[in-house]
Parts: sequence; C-alpha cells; structure tokens
Amino acid sequence: MNNFKYKTLFKAILEQIDLPDNAIIADLGCKNATFLLAFQEAFPNKIKSAIGVDITDKWFQDVKYDSPIELKVMNCSKKLDFEDNTFDFVFTKDMFECVSDKAFLVNEIYRILKPRGVVICVNCDWDSIAYNGENKDLISKAVHKYAVTKQPWMDDLDSWIGRRMYGFFNKSKLFESSVSVHNVVETEYTEGTFGYDLSLDIAWLYKENTGAINKEEYDEFIDNLKSAQEEGQYIFTKPYYIYKGLKK
Repeated sequence: MNNFKYKTLFKAILEQIDLPDNAIIADLGCKNATFLLAFQEAFPNKIKSAIGVDITDKWFQDVKYDSPIELKVMNCSKKLDFEDNTFDFVFTKDMFECVSDKAFLVNEIYRILKPRGVVICVNCDWDSIAYNGENKDLISKAVHKYAVTKQPWMDDLDSWIGRRMYGFFNKSKLFESSVSVHNVVETEYTEGTFGYDLSLDIAWLYKENTGAINKEEYDEFIDNLKSAQEEGQYIFTKPYYIYKGLKK
C-alpha cells in the first residue's frame, strides 16, 4: 500500500482476508483502484482476476495497472453485470452510503459471490468524525454539514452508514456477519493526511452555494485547525467500520 495515509486501515482490512489460490475478486466503487492495486501487491500470484467498477471512468485516467486488474464503468445501484457465483471476494469502501436501495445491493453482492465467498464493506461513519479546535460549535457544524449534504453524483447519502452497515447485511440473513472498527487518529494537520484532505473537501459546501456554511465560516474553521496545530493541540479522528460477511 503506497498511499501512506491508508496503511493502517489497509492492515486492519488484510487481517480479515484469506484469499484462495486463483482468486477472482471485485472492488465495487473502486475509484482510482487504490485498494485493488494494494490487494494485488499483498497477495502475489494468488489473484487470477481483479475487477474494479465505478460509476464513471474519470478516476481511471491516470491509473497504472495491468493484468489481472480490469476496470469497468458500472452503476452499483442497478443489477451488476456479472454472472451468479463469480467472485471469491467482493470489496467496497465508502460506496454504500451513495446507493439508495441498499437491500438490493446486498442481494446483488450475495448473487455474484461464490458459495462461502466473502464480502468486506468498509465505511466511514461520517457523523462521528472529530477535530479539536477552539470553536467547538463551528467545527461541529462544518463536519456535520459535510456529512449530511448530498453531492450531485450521489443517489443517496447516509452519514451513519458505518454503524448501520452491519444491520443492512445481517438482517438479510444471507451472510454470517461480523464487524470491527478501525479508528484513524492523527495529531498533525499536514498535507496528505485524512484530516487535512477532508478540511479541503469541506470547502465545496460554500463553493457550490449549498447554504450549509459560508466562506467566512469555512475560513474560520480552517484557522481553528491551523491554530490547534501551532499550539500542539490538534487531533483528528475518523472511524471506519469494517463489515465482513461470509455467504451462507
């Protein structure tokens, strides 16, 4: 895993995976194939085919990959273009909250998994993210508004998706279910970290005139984080729920 900010999360995910030889795997909502490439590196000579899908190919343009990885455009809100019982392992990260009919997707994952195949769904619980800073109300507002404001490309949005993921799968009675939580903890507000990158993403709330926060509030939010860093008081936490399901 070359992306350093994901290393501890990826380690927690790997602890849940035991791929068979000649494994066929899929990443639903793969974006720029970060995790597919990491799986290929972590399981050398064990993966026969690794298929990543996303709703657009805009993420694929600069991805350097070769066999066994294949990237496809596919809408995970609809019937997946795969045969029944295709995959040994299906992975998703931060995709489920964007899909409106989650029960349908759970059933689709069940359909495309081989008997006793494994699904791992990793989701941030967006409303549980925390920054430290002086203005508690403003920081809480910025994080919450980002968590609950749907972006144009999303079919749906659930800021509690992390804590709800287990229930979506377990109530289907199609899987043997378990769940764990990996909490990202950062004490430096520096470029390339989760907290830094998220603080930049939050800017879209005023840039797109959502009404959630204005530019003055955003600038004060950033000033709070910078001040916390300068004073040695900065901390950022981001919980990732890791759901594992074994197909019955």
